[in-house]
Amino acid sequence: MTASLIITRSKAQSESFAGELAARWAGPLNIIISPLLEIIPLTPTIGAVDELILTSANGVEAAQRLNMPKGHRAWCVGDKTGELAKAAGFVPQVGPGDADGLVDMIIAIKPEGRLVHLRGKHARGAVTSRLRAAGVDCQDFITYDQQPQTLNKDARRALDGQKPVVFPLFSPRTATILREQGPFCAPVHVIALSRSVADAFGQEAAQQVRVADRPDMPAMLTATIDALHAHSGHTG
Repeated sequence: MTASLIITRSKAQSESFAGELAARWAGPLNIIISPLLEIIPLTPTIGAVDELILTSANGVEAAQRLNMPKGHRAWCVGDKTGELAKAAGFVPQVGPGDADGLVDMIIAIKPEGRLVHLRGKHARGAVTSRLRAAGVDCQDFITYDQQPQTLNKDARRALDGQKPVVFPLFSPRTATILREQGPFCAPVHVIALSRSVADAFGQEAAQQVRVADRPDMPAMLTATIDALHAHSGHTG
């Protein structure tokens, strides 16, 4: 029995994750891409910037779209965001993978100048308020909205069946949107990026909820592959 893998990130991010996973998987694999958020670009007036804070790939896209000065230091939540920021022409300072760790790192170094956090309308972590409380000159700007979407027909078909379904979930908001579209007939196995993501989905809504060992892409890939092995009867 082959488990289905449903990826709920934006289309580009889902395709990237699916490609990396497929490269490490031998054998049949049913991948369904069903984004649960539509990203709506916003264009605030930001003004002068000394350094950036980027806590998502969408933040990097916003920095490019809003013509933030290249060559500036960009405080990035984790490795993947750091890679994107570097490719976009910024100088990444990479955090441990979550907002709390990034805030702690910035406070420890206490950079001078004006920092701006480019974020979505729906965000957690209180990054700016915590930095300001620690004496860091920081302001946040909402550069995109995240509108909820319903699961597509392919995802619904898998969830109405009896075969296991594996969901890698990367944000508390996505986890909440998914939970609210249940209950599901199929046994659901969630791989959560962090404890906050797991808590947003809730243990009662899934047969199993596992938190990745670290809040980063390699750990999410490893945990997802482990889940597919466990629930597909496949060892490749």
